[in-house]
Amino acid sequence: MRFHAIQHDVVPNDPYATSTNVELLINQAAVKTGDFVVLPEMSLTGFSLNINTVSNGNSLAWGKSFAKEKQIWLQVGWANRIDGRAKNCVSICDPNGEVIATYEKVFTCNPFGENQIIDKGTELIIVEIEGQKICPLICYDLRFPELWRLATQAGADIFTNSANWPKARIYSWSSLLIARAIENQAQVIGCNRIGKDDVANWGGCSAAITEEGFLMAQASEYDAECLSAEFNQSASIEWRQQFKALQDLDSKLLGNIDVRHIST
Repeated sequence: MRFHAIQHDVVPNDPYATSTNVELLINQAAVKTGDFVVLPEMSLTGFSLNINTVSNGNSLAWGKSFAKEKQIWLQVGWANRIDGRAKNCVSICDPNGEVIATYEKVFTCNPFGENQIIDKGTELIIVEIEGQKICPLICYDLRFPELWRLATQAGADIFTNSANWPKARIYSWSSLLIARAIENQAQVIGCNRIGKDDVANWGGCSAAITEEGFLMAQASEYDAECLSAEFNQSASIEWRQQFKALQDLDSKLLGNIDVRHIST
């Protein structure tokens, strides 16, 4: 299955203009019917501690419409606002324009003060598409290997991480993506944003990584672009069978979390 990460900037307070730029990037790229496209966290608004900013526009409605138009799988980031609080979400829209899964960010980025307006999610989502089991995660989740391990234990073999990761810590972003791929013997695609706003200077470097930790593709720190990679399920299965590290997992050392499985 072919995956794409759309690395882009955000037009301040203008989700419509941002969506127009995203559509242009996708239309210019080699995205085909049935491909899986990953967008950054808070795709059309960017990350903010202003509840009105992150809930501006209707990113999910746009995502559903565009997925149907292009007949693609689309992972779009948005804020699900409930009164004065929200959940930080990514939804996977199918080629018919239907939302098949919504993941709510489990680890809020409290060093940035995200918990001031965002409530934590409580479950993992694993979506099976064409036999591949995809686990969507969000940005700061990358720093917590126990979450990824629980997803792997539940059957995930591909991770899609939507992020707004600052340039100041972009080495951590790149290193942790590789580490999560290696330790879970899983394929990983991380989609980060670029640009600069009142919150941070964002670092790009979106990447696609093999189950052995090799970079298949990596984007720049600064440019809007589409990164593409073909994830071959047989490769991860063969590596897991060849080097059976996952068979040595000790579940007693892990915590637990609800996992929802969705088949398409």
